[in-house]
This record gives sequence, structure tokens and C-alpha cells, in this order.
Amino acid sequence: MNEHILIIGGGSIGERHLINFLRHDGVRCSVADPDAARLELLQREHPLQAAHADWETVDLGDIDGVVICTPTNMHVPMLLQLAGTDVGILCEKPLAMSLEGLDELAAKLAQHNTQVGVAFCFRHDPLMEELRQRIQERAFGHISHVIAMATHYWPDMRSPWPPLYAMRRETGGGVIQDHAVHFINLLEWFFGPTDSVSALQRHVQLADVPTEDFGTVTLRFGGGQIGVLTVCVGQRNPQGSMEVAGSDATARYDQTETQLQIYRGDTRQWETGTATRAADRNEKYHRQAGHFLACLRGESEPRCTFAEAAQTLNTVLAATASSDTTGGFIDVEVDDCIRTRG
Repeated sequence: MNEHILIIGGGSIGERHLINFLRHDGVRCSVADPDAARLELLQREHPLQAAHADWETVDLGDIDGVVICTPTNMHVPMLLQLAGTDVGILCEKPLAMSLEGLDELAAKLAQHNTQVGVAFCFRHDPLMEELRQRIQERAFGHISHVIAMATHYWPDMRSPWPPLYAMRRETGGGVIQDHAVHFINLLEWFFGPTDSVSALQRHVQLADVPTEDFGTVTLRFGGGQIGVLTVCVGQRNPQGSMEVAGSDATARYDQTETQLQIYRGDTRQWETGTATRAADRNEKYHRQAGHFLACLRGESEPRCTFAEAAQTLNTVLAATASSDTTGGFIDVEVDDCIRTRG
């Protein structure tokens, strides 16, 4: 083992990846970031293998895997550069903020058989894994709708504050593409591609960030399911919940609980699920890091593929277009070349 991971981008999410990769025995981590002060801080606080001002000068022959934690508009250009190398890649979400370059990237990834996973960390939450399995087994009957809500006060959670990428949509700012995207990707993991989406996002609270900090999204799926998501990153009380309502039972996920709660229609009683998780927010990131390491060893496949992330991007772009216009439903299209990528 003894994998060497290069993390490109040493901001808040880059440091979180760093912490959780280093929790795995034998893993070495290097960081590349043009901010000299940030690099110095990371070197003081973590046992880095190396620190680089420019990732393009790094000898990738000594690197097993790369984690891309840069602003969103840099993801596709970096992936295009890395696609012909032998390193495995884990790219932060969202995949991009436009469709530009995705056809070229899809073709290059296929040509070089480059493995790319996209870091939708909730796919590594044990409770979400159980929830998806039960949905696929129709354990709750036919699912009619999902209601999800997430709120927190972002300045308390991000260091350094404010995050520079959040200043513009093009670099990844905005509550739909930066936060609601997690739930959008989860529901597409549960039910398949979104058919149509309606949304509203607005800037209502955070003075230090000009992009939207409140949003609500409604998704319609081919199987008839409806998803309603509300996210606010300027609300003082943190909460995160999801209820999946079926004809036979309702499943409740709460970020403060260590197990799913399931309400049975026949007994009119609540019961707990089988999976258990720690109350540590880092658990899903630690599991995600371990899964990426398993992918590098050929023991697993990416939990969220390039094609799935491209599908979610199409949904996010349609949601943003809905919010910027009338708020009405917009059909979500996916290019044929993206549909066939796994």
C-alpha cells in the first residue's frame, strides 16, 4: 500500500480531504496551492509529504491518485490535462458550471480508460447507502415523494472565510450548485435521471458572499417520484433531514441520528434501520477516502461516475435557468455521449 495522494487546492474542502486521507494507515499526502501562506499553514498543522505552489510541476510518476479541490471552473481543464496520465482522479463537486468541454473530456477519458470519481460524499454515508438499498428493494412500497431540508450558518463552518470560489457562480458559488447539488445527486442515485426541475434561489442573508444563500428545488422523476429540497446557508440553527414517503412506509434521515427511522403503515410504529454511523461529520469523508484508495488498488469502482456527475450538472443548470426566469419546470436533457459513460 503506502499510496501517495496529491490534493490540488488547499482550501477548506482540500484540508478536509487531507485530514481524512491521513487517517488511513500508510497514506502519504502532498498539497498543491498557489497561496504560499495557506501552504505554510497546512505544512505546520499536517504531516505533508510535500507542498507545491504549482501542481503542473509535480512529478506524477510518484503520485497514485489526485484529488481536485479547486474552484469549479477549473475542474474540466484540469481533468483534460490529467486524463492521459496513469493516476486515478477524485474530483470535487460539482463537475463544472457549464457543458463546455464535457464532450471532449468524455471522449478523452474513454480513450485513455482514465478512472474518474466525483466527490459526492453523501453516497458514502452508511444511512444513505441503506436508504438506497431499501428503495431499490421496494421496502417502502411505491415512493411518491421526498422532502429534504438543510440549514446551517456557513461562516461558522468554513475557514478561511469567505471562500473565494463562492463569490461568483462561474467558480462554484450559489446555493443550488454548491449545496442543494448534494441532494439532487442523491435523489438521482435513488431514482435515476431527473425528468424536469423547477427552482428558486436568492441572496437573502450573508453580507460577505454575493451569490445566492437560499434556495428551493422541485424535481420530477420518470418513475413518478417528486423531490422537494430546501437549503439555506445563512440560517443560525444547523439541521439536515430527509423523509422518503412510500405507499407502505416512510423513512426518515436526520443528520443528528445514528440510524434511519422507519414508520410502518401497518403497525403505525417507528423502528430503526440496520446501518449505524458515527456522529462524526468526517465519517463520510473518511469512508470516501478509503473507497478512493480501494479504487486505486483495483478493488472497487467510483461511487459517483463522470456520467452520473454530468447528469447532475444538467439538472443543476436547468434548475439555475428556472430560477433565473419564471421558476417554472424545465426539462432536463442529457447528451447521448454522456448517457453512455459509466
